[in-house]
Amino acid sequence: MTVRARLVLVAVITVVALIGAVAVNAWPDWQRQDSLRRASATGRLGGEASLPLFVGAQTERKLTAAYLADPTAATKKALAKQRRLTDQGIASFRTLSGTTLKTDERQRWEYVQDIYTQLEKLPQIRQDVDARAGATDEATGYYTDLVARMIAFYQALSAMDDGPLALETRPLVGLFWASDALAQQDTLLAASLPSGRMTPERRTAFASAFGTQQVMYERWIAPYLPAKEKAQYDAIVSSADWKALVRAEQAVINAPGGGGGADLQSIDALRGWDGTYARVSQKIAELNLARTQGLLAHGYERADEVRAHVLWLVGGSLLAIIVITALIIGLLRTVIRRSRQVSAQATAVATQHLPAIVDALQRGRTADTSLLPQAPGYVGDEFTSVESAVHSLAGQAAGAALTLSQERRGFGRFSAMVAHRATGLIRTMLSDLDALQRRYDTNRALVGDLYGLEYTATRGRRLLENLLLLSGGRLDEESDRPLYIADLVMAAKSESAGMGRVQDDVRTQAWIEAGAAPELIHLLAELIENAVKFSPAEFPVVVRVSGTSAGIAIEVEDRGQPMKREHLAQLTARLAHTPLYGELTATDQYGLFVVGQLAQRMGLTVTLRDSPYGGVTAIILVPWALHAAAPDQPIPAPEPAPAPAPARAPAVSGSGLQLRQRRPSPAIVDAAPAAPPHAPVMPTPATPRPASAPGELPARQPGNHLAAQLRTGTPGPSSPPAPSTPSPASEAQESDLFAAFDDVKHTHPGEQR
Repeated sequence: MTVRARLVLVAVITVVALIGAVAVNAWPDWQRQDSLRRASATGRLGGEASLPLFVGAQTERKLTAAYLADPTAATKKALAKQRRLTDQGIASFRTLSGTTLKTDERQRWEYVQDIYTQLEKLPQIRQDVDARAGATDEATGYYTDLVARMIAFYQALSAMDDGPLALETRPLVGLFWASDALAQQDTLLAASLPSGRMTPERRTAFASAFGTQQVMYERWIAPYLPAKEKAQYDAIVSSADWKALVRAEQAVINAPGGGGGADLQSIDALRGWDGTYARVSQKIAELNLARTQGLLAHGYERADEVRAHVLWLVGGSLLAIIVITALIIGLLRTVIRRSRQVSAQATAVATQHLPAIVDALQRGRTADTSLLPQAPGYVGDEFTSVESAVHSLAGQAAGAALTLSQERRGFGRFSAMVAHRATGLIRTMLSDLDALQRRYDTNRALVGDLYGLEYTATRGRRLLENLLLLSGGRLDEESDRPLYIADLVMAAKSESAGMGRVQDDVRTQAWIEAGAAPELIHLLAELIENAVKFSPAEFPVVVRVSGTSAGIAIEVEDRGQPMKREHLAQLTARLAHTPLYGELTATDQYGLFVVGQLAQRMGLTVTLRDSPYGGVTAIILVPWALHAAAPDQPIPAPEPAPAPAPARAPAVSGSGLQLRQRRPSPAIVDAAPAAPPHAPVMPTPATPRPASAPGELPARQPGNHLAAQLRTGTPGPSSPPAPSTPSPASEAQESDLFAAFDDVKHTHPGEQR
């Protein structure tokens, strides 16, 4: 996995984790606000549906007690009327069936079912009351139990999943218990006033209800009421009606009485009880309703607050996540962009700039170091340090390559100096050999040996010249006149082994600049040497010269073994660049490297391709820039030798060899009259000549060489009287040389060859 992919993965995981954390933190609050909203809705629904039953049950309990205590028609009628109102309350309560309270609020629906179970006993209770079959306390106790179950239902409805709302439910439940305690006192008085006495059991229940009121009002209601409802409660307990009720309650609790119970007829405070109770209970019912509505309203408000908090939390978190995501994306883009820049810079340095600099320095060219990355001119991020390191490494690598290049150039200059001095020595030796050839030109055996030695020295000289050229030096041979292309080919032929197998076919006239002629001769000699070396001895090597629109094309064709196209392509590529010392040590074909070096220096194009005869053809394209005009002065004809002096063999045999050592000699050109340009040369039949005098060389004829005559001629007087017998190697070398010179056709530079 790439670094970019890892960074993207980290960014995605971070953003997803932040979103998950926000969701985890917001989900409970969202559920809480939903629970508060549903609890408030079910509380309102349950309160509105059950309040008529709650009030109706309390009132029917009182009227049931009054009817059982005084079964008159009035009490009977009042009870019947109240029962109808209670039935309406039961019908209202039964509307809770099928609502969300039954489907979603199962923990609250259990209390509804408990009330339904209690209501199933109501018809039997009423029937017993009508038949006066049961005790009064048993009948009223049923209603008290029903009211208690409803208060438990209210308490379940008011339970909120919120701390502040939980505190607000405490006074609401207390108000219901306190109001029912007052209603129980009213029921006990309704059951006792007709007889004027209250039994001890009823007075105990009365006192217990009074105590419940006091505890609820003092501990469960007043401390927890909101300010508005607290003021309403204070107005109730400070009113004259409330105080009258309290006096009546205390009077009943403290009334004297014996075993028959308390005497209620002597208590004046009870005379206005019904009216006072009605007014106080009405105010208490209003307080209950206000507290119930306030709790439900606060439930909705609290749900809205929690929802707003959740929305703000989610919105703020999402905004923070968006900002963080933008920062992460920006950071990723910066890191990726900067890493790509540094990577591209380092890659370009490693794969393009440094190799180009090193290659240029190794090839002896000037290296362009401006392509190397520059050191950052500012203090940036961490990638700036990497860029500085890349710049430093690139500079050090380029410096090391420059140092190595300078060492290579120094070694090349040293090698060139050594080669130059050694070449000078060999040229001196060649001059001495030339002098010996001229001195002993009548001794064929000795001259043949000298020719072989001269050829060996020439090859040694060319090998040193190869070293000179590969070391970056130049041939120090000079010429003050352009060289005719045919003479250039002949000079190159004369430096190769097996020169008798080399055939030339010059089909154009051209002169090569004096400064380029020596190096072009060297290049052509290397190609001819290579062709002779790698082709069978029985097959010729052909050198063709022809004109093209781009210059003069010189073809060297052998008939050796064919080469694979891949190998030819490799050799052609080798000709196109300056060799390294490592490449020079990997092969012994230094001639091709020399050819490539000279071709690059002179602007030539050298191409290797398959020959139609199965061998290899090397094509040299000499551009017109290296051509020169023909010399203004014609080449003078050689002066005729004195009659008694014989022709000197070295004048012929050394002609091509000495072209590389001094200016082109007129001796290489036949003294016959020049033919018109482009005129074909007609062969001249050999004319019998009288035999030469003893001791003289045969006379030369145009178009013919002296070699054949020398083989049959008689040594002159200057020859040693008893020539030594040459070795077989010398005889073969001599025959090869003389046969080669037989094939050389000397023509005037203006004549077509």
